[in-house]
Parts: sequence; structure tokens; C-alpha cells
Amino acid sequence: MRVVAQVPGTVVGFDADEGAQVAAGATLVRVTAPDVAARVERVRAERGRAEAERDFLCTQLDTDRVLAAAGDLPAVKLAASERACSSAGHAVEAAHAAEREAGVAGSRAVERAPFEGTVLDHLVDPGQTVMPGTPLLRFGSSNKVLTVRIPQHAASDVTVGTRADSELGGGRVIEVGAQAMGPARLVEIVVSLDHPADGARVGTSWPVTLVADERVDGVAVPEDALGQDEGGSFVFLVEGDRLRRHGVELGPRQDGWVVIEPPPPGELLVVSGAVSGLDPERRVLAVTP
Repeated sequence: MRVVAQVPGTVVGFDADEGAQVAAGATLVRVTAPDVAARVERVRAERGRAEAERDFLCTQLDTDRVLAAAGDLPAVKLAASERACSSAGHAVEAAHAAEREAGVAGSRAVERAPFEGTVLDHLVDPGQTVMPGTPLLRFGSSNKVLTVRIPQHAASDVTVGTRADSELGGGRVIEVGAQAMGPARLVEIVVSLDHPADGARVGTSWPVTLVADERVDGVAVPEDALGQDEGGSFVFLVEGDRLRRHGVELGPRQDGWVVIEPPPPGELLVVSGAVSGLDPERRVLAVTP
């Protein structure tokens, strides 16, 4: 995966060399972000000012309560003092929230390892100016995985745990991107291989088949054997010199074949091709290809 900058700034340096094995959460690269630092200082000063004003107004409230109890302060003046102290307290809460938000932005200037893995490549140099989204380095898991990009419309059939096949071996989807990216609207998924083949190198490309649905020991027929009428999908079975309609539910499809349920009984033949032109009332002569 690529670790990207989250704030604009200048790359200070890398805490992990290329090829280094690091633990999850370890610092990988630091970026100075002057705008973010200035924001942190500004909200910190605002928080201090709000706290000082709250302390003054609430101390004044204590004094006003003593005066009101002695009959030396009108009730309307005490009510105004209470409102001022309460408003100042809310202002302090808002200042603390702004400071926490600025602190989160400041933490983004330090990129950490999302999991235990290896620093593969540094993609920028120390001193280089970067913007949010600029790739900083490539980081990989110690487990070999495949990154696959699929069209958004196909991603709805893929979930964590979906089986995948490739020339490097089988595996399972361990991550599905939250949103489509780029003009092609592609969703990125990550496949973890069960037993990666020796010699597989980082950065190479391999075809991957995602198995959105599968059946074990199912019966498949060519797709041109399927018919469709008001009763649903069916195939024609040959019984002697007659045709019999056999209603079916369709399962997974692959390479021009489709699984049907229930399977045809016994050793009956299934008619393939030109199904729509057949007449079940007429005799047939079965010819196996």
C-alpha cells in the first residue's frame, strides 16, 4: 500500500529505512506542517483566553451571590451574572473541542505503520514539499497480498471472505475499499493468499478470479441449454424420443456454463442449443456431441 501525506508541508525525514521491518504504530515519516502548527497555537491561545474569562466571571458570580443574599444586589443583576458565568463555561468547552480537533490535524503530520510490515520504497526526499494525497512511501505486510481494482457495479458482490483464485494460489478478500476512485469508478480490494508461490515479487501483476458464488458437486449445463417461459427457467430433457420440460433455479456461471438446481434425474440427456425452437409435442432423435 502507499502511505500518503494528509497535510500540506515539508518532509522532515524517514524514521524507517527501505527494507526495514517495523511494528504496527511505528513512525514511518514526519512532515512539518506550518499551517497546522499555527492553527494549534492559535486555538491553544484562544482556549487560555476563554478559561481566564470564565474564571473572572464565575468568581464575580460568587461575589454577587454573597451580595444578593445580603440584599445589596438586585435579583436581575444576579441573574445576569449567572448567565455570564454559564456562557463563559460553554465558551471554554468549545475552545477545548477546537484544540482537540487541531491536535488531530497535527497528528496527521506524523505517518505511522498501519500494521506490522516492511518499508518497501521511499517515494519522496527529505526537504520535499508535499500536498495532501502525495505518496510518501510504499509499505507492505509481511504476508503477501494482491491488490485488485474492480468496477464499482461488481463490488457489491464482493465481501470480506470472498474466495479468490490466481496463478499465485488461492486466497480470501480481507479488505474492501469504502468508495470508488478515479474516472473509471474502481473499488480497491485486498486479497490475502493462503500459500503464496515462491518467487512472487512485489509490484508484479497477476490475473485474479473472484468467486462471488460457488457450488460444491453441482451440475452445470451450457448456457445455450437454458430456456425461459412464464414458468421461469428450464432445460429440455430427452426421454426416449420425447422432450420433457425440467424447471430449474440458476446458480453460479463461469466460462459459458451455469449450475442448475435441481439436477436432471438419472442418465437423461439435456438438450443444448436452439431451445426456443423446439416443440415438446414432436418426436426427436437425440445425438450426443
